[in-house]
Amino acid sequence: MVVKMGRYGKFFACSRFPDCRNTKAIVKDIGVICPKCHEGNVVERKSKRNRVFYGCSRFPECDFVSWDKPIGRDCPKDGHFLVEKKVKGGKQVICPNGDYEEALQK
Repeated sequence: MVVKMGRYGKFFACSRFPDCRNTKAIVKDIGVICPKCHEGNVVERKSKRNRVFYGCSRFPECDFVSWDKPIGRDCPKDGHFLVEKKVKGGKQVICPNGDYEEALQK
């Protein structure tokens, strides 16, 4: 497998191109275990419009998806996962349910 450049960015492809058409996407692991299935890891992906989102590495079996980056901690109020949301002054850690938020980080 070699790294090639395509229309949507870099990807892994077989070096014997005409004979072998095997390809794989390059994904960035953020080091957080999936909050839904607790088996896969959360990886950074890009949508068709080049917007970053976060999903489980076991995609067909687990359908976890988030626009905001999960941080690997649980909410102290309800046990839901916490995410890092980009806001105007920096980054803020919040619960997706909206019942918990931490102070703004620059």
